[in-house]
Amino acid sequence: MLKKNLKVLTAIFLIALIAFSSITLLAKVGRALKLDLTEDRIYSLSDETGKIIGGLTHPVRLKLFFSRTEALKGFDSLRAYNNYFFYIRDLVREYASRSHGKITLEIIDPRRDSREEREALQYGLRPIPTAGDDRFFFGLVLTTEFGQEKAITLLAPERQQLAEYDITEMIYSATSRAKKKIGILASVDLAASKYPAELARAMGIATEPGLKGQSVLEQMKSHYDTTMLTPDGASFQKLDAVVVIHPRNLSGQTLAALDRYVVGGGKLVVFQDPAFMADPLAGSAGSAYAPGQNASNLNRLLSAWGCEMPADRIAADPGTAALGSPGPDPASARPASLLTLKGNAIQHADGLNAGVTRVRMLNAGTLQIRAVPGITATPLLQASDAGYTVRTDSPQQRDATGKEDLCLGVRLTGTFRSALEGYPAADAPKVAEPVGTKPPEGKAAATVVVFSDVDMLTGPLAAPESATALAGGNADLILSTMESLTGSVSLASIKARGRIMRPFSTVDRMEEYYDQSTAPTVAALQSEIAAGERELNSLARKTQDGEESLLKEEILRSRKMTETKVSRAREELAAIQHKKRVMAEGLFTKAKVFILLAGPLAVLLIPALMLTTRLFRRIELPKRKLWTRGI
Repeated sequence: MLKKNLKVLTAIFLIALIAFSSITLLAKVGRALKLDLTEDRIYSLSDETGKIIGGLTHPVRLKLFFSRTEALKGFDSLRAYNNYFFYIRDLVREYASRSHGKITLEIIDPRRDSREEREALQYGLRPIPTAGDDRFFFGLVLTTEFGQEKAITLLAPERQQLAEYDITEMIYSATSRAKKKIGILASVDLAASKYPAELARAMGIATEPGLKGQSVLEQMKSHYDTTMLTPDGASFQKLDAVVVIHPRNLSGQTLAALDRYVVGGGKLVVFQDPAFMADPLAGSAGSAYAPGQNASNLNRLLSAWGCEMPADRIAADPGTAALGSPGPDPASARPASLLTLKGNAIQHADGLNAGVTRVRMLNAGTLQIRAVPGITATPLLQASDAGYTVRTDSPQQRDATGKEDLCLGVRLTGTFRSALEGYPAADAPKVAEPVGTKPPEGKAAATVVVFSDVDMLTGPLAAPESATALAGGNADLILSTMESLTGSVSLASIKARGRIMRPFSTVDRMEEYYDQSTAPTVAALQSEIAAGERELNSLARKTQDGEESLLKEEILRSRKMTETKVSRAREELAAIQHKKRVMAEGLFTKAKVFILLAGPLAVLLIPALMLTTRLFRRIELPKRKLWTRGI
């Protein structure tokens, strides 16, 4: 009996050991098995991130600081960081997994008065004060064996859409051996640009410089080795790309240097503007439409390469204009020349403008494209079919009738001939036989990108329009343009990843249909409420004028009846909105019930099918005589 019990216990122990070992082994092996079923693969690293990780030549250490204890016992707002921490933790684990040992991860809980807390402060992490003297940390630090240190001081849930971009950019900037060299030739100081108060109010932006966003150039400097060039004696030959901003009165020496650079296969980006409204150097800084003072022009070179911008025309487009609510003052409406380009207005074919979803421009010029042998022109930004041009000195009057094709950005590629050699400035070749010097042997085809706006580089226009629109704006347009020219890693495309918070499309469609069906009723109720409020205001004025003593009973009775009608209309309006919420909540309840019951029903369905199969097999079917064909 004892031997039998011993055998049973031994068998149970061996079964438990085998089960434990199998679970442990499957857990280790299963970590490498991942399946991302989301529409935009938001839980998978992008290809560009994979290229950066695969190109690492020396080890990188990531330290994820998260005050787990403070998040659990702190304010309700801090508890929301818990879910975001799990997402960031899984994301950086994916970085480590894809790096094949080049990236190591350490998760640290910096408790109060601990060595870890002092370390977090030394790295510059930004703590959030909590109850008492405690502090909440949530940041990421990168260190290399060569002493490089980078830190994301606070991982905010608001930037969840850009989490991969922030981490990848940190790794790239800390480990890239040599950044691409960019030369910037600017006739204005964008950091000192300031819009007139009246225009700023109409645009809905801050009036003081630096109060809303930073210029695109400041963001470019974090990705490239930038050099500010002087207008005279500038040399472009050792640069990977050149950016010219607001070119005005450039010397013949500078024009010749730019011409040689492009003819030799260089990469050039030009930002011109017929009316740069925030120009700090203009005589009447930011005065309305003063092309003689704040217009830029590089047509002496660009016209020979197939692109020209009239200095006295700006683009207006009701189809893309960011119009505000008129309000009581008609002047409060945003100008029609403040454009927000989206969708088909932005060229995305052939990998252009990767990650760009919207571009804001103000008083942009129009680019006239002409055919030039050996040069291919590709529009990058265009106005809608409703766009038209206005004169800079009369912005309220349409310049021409009929349909106008307005190009606001263009890329020119191919073999560029000199625009200056052998020709006077006014007689630069336009559509003629190829004349001039050819690029030296072995040089790649040159590229010239032209945008007809300088305001798009300023902080107010480059800043996100809202907290939800964190990516895809003007800065990403410039970043994507520079990446396509220099061949650097496309960090801008990482920003185009899908949002973590997916929209409830079914609920949105249901609410939209409900709003359409109830629109007449809602409009009638709102009209009734507005009429009642006007009547109450009229009764109040009568009271102030002393008529209450004569018509006291009538006024009180009218006021009571009007207040009753307004109250009833508001209750009906609230009932309509409540019904919409109940309808959406009912859909969520059905979804929850389905999710809760789907699993158990699926489990019960398997034995039911097995039982049905066994019962079916026991049924004896009547034997049939086989049919044979007679002979």
